[in-house]
Amino acid sequence: MAYLQLKGIEKFFGEHRAIKGIDLDIQPGEFVVFVGPSGCGKSTLLRLIAGLEHIDGGTLSLEGRDITHLPSSKRDLAMVFQSYALYPHMSVFENMCFALKLAKVDPKIIEDKVQNAARILNLTPYLQRTPKELSGGQRQRVAIGRAIVRAPKVFLFDEPLSNLDAALRGQTRVEIAKLHRDLGATTIYVTHDQVEAMTLADRVVVLRDGLIEQVGTPLELYDQPANQFVAQFIGTPQMNVSPLQQMPALIQQQAPAGAVGGSIGLRPENVAVRAAEQGAVRGQVELVEALGAETLIYLSTGDGAQLVARQSERTALSAGDQVTLDIDTRQAHWFDNSGRVVSHAA
Repeated sequence: MAYLQLKGIEKFFGEHRAIKGIDLDIQPGEFVVFVGPSGCGKSTLLRLIAGLEHIDGGTLSLEGRDITHLPSSKRDLAMVFQSYALYPHMSVFENMCFALKLAKVDPKIIEDKVQNAARILNLTPYLQRTPKELSGGQRQRVAIGRAIVRAPKVFLFDEPLSNLDAALRGQTRVEIAKLHRDLGATTIYVTHDQVEAMTLADRVVVLRDGLIEQVGTPLELYDQPANQFVAQFIGTPQMNVSPLQQMPALIQQQAPAGAVGGSIGLRPENVAVRAAEQGAVRGQVELVEALGAETLIYLSTGDGAQLVARQSERTALSAGDQVTLDIDTRQAHWFDNSGRVVSHAA
């Protein structure tokens, strides 16, 4: 039996059906990431699990116990918000222990729990400071510490890194991954950043318009996307997807029968750029992004296809240069005209 089970979960806002019958099983100790574009329902789904929104249909179970209509305080879950939600007049210690004090937990136990969480999060020197005396990353760690001291059955994170700058996001992402490894706690994490999803998750849940498009490990989603939406959402830069009619006849002839009239998908690392010479696909360089460890080359073909190539080598190419594109169709993903996968890369 699943540790946390969502069965037919629905949510309406007036006439709008925001969550459209979600089924999902989450195992104990699993790190599950909800990812998708703005408005897909990922934060709403998390709030339904947390008890911050009323579930209009379906059931939610934790360890076999129906918690669908329990108040949030009775669900044994702890949520970390995007906005930190710290009490500005309280010290770090007081913020972290506030829920335990409300529950009338023994002061000695509170002290032990807060000190332990502070040690895990490197917050011990800051316990007597107020939130305004902390950096953004430290405030987020306090919010995480407040969840840890409660020792919940499930941790819920709602885009916890979106208020941090790029360097702090990377650092805090590593800290959250280490924290999960050390605590072994079941965790559900919401983000719009698919890099966070790929680097943190045991399994990724890709959402669109209130429905699950695909569930799988990060590499399963990268290598075997269920459809064109998932293929282009997972991966940076996103997968190149071009209508078959914008490809040379030689490539069109290799398409599976179901992809006729559809599209071809190519990861940027599967498009190789060669010097201008006779070849199946001729292109023009539109932009070169030299990122140091890798180079991204944006290209257009005479038939109107727009492609991005990724290579580890640096290049002397510049905008306007004519090139030949080496496309290995064995690495291609093929989609029908509705965006469904017909065939994956070999």
